[in-house]
Amino acid sequence: MREHNHMARILIIEDDEEMRSLLEDFLKDEGYETDSVNSGSEAFGKLAREPFDLVITDIRMPGLSGFDVLSAVKKFQLEIPVIVITAFGGEEVYRRSMARGADGYLEKPIHFHKLRNLIQELVSAKERREESNSENPPVAPFS
Repeated sequence: MREHNHMARILIIEDDEEMRSLLEDFLKDEGYETDSVNSGSEAFGKLAREPFDLVITDIRMPGLSGFDVLSAVKKFQLEIPVIVITAFGGEEVYRRSMARGADGYLEKPIHFHKLRNLIQELVSAKERREESNSENPPVAPFS
């Protein structure tokens, strides 16, 4: 089990049941709390009701795509890091992911050591930002 200030919660959005299960098992073994859904619309429901420290989303899914999810997360919950995963990668998909605010990008098949390092880096950075914000709360502007 990895050391975290708290057990980071990760939402997995993946329509392929086998890949979703692999990701969940790997992340639980790494000491993370996970939840998973198989569609973008299900993800919106989860994100509206529950706090997450990181989101991993596939790009190609029926209904709402990973791009749709990424855009919405960045619009409404900017502080949550998002990792995009795809079996249909390439330069264009990478550029579109980054342009929409992705914090990480991995092509399938997933190399789990890369995923582990990326998650550790993003969760640590998020925790540092939150610590910094709690130590230096924003000053209210004059009314």
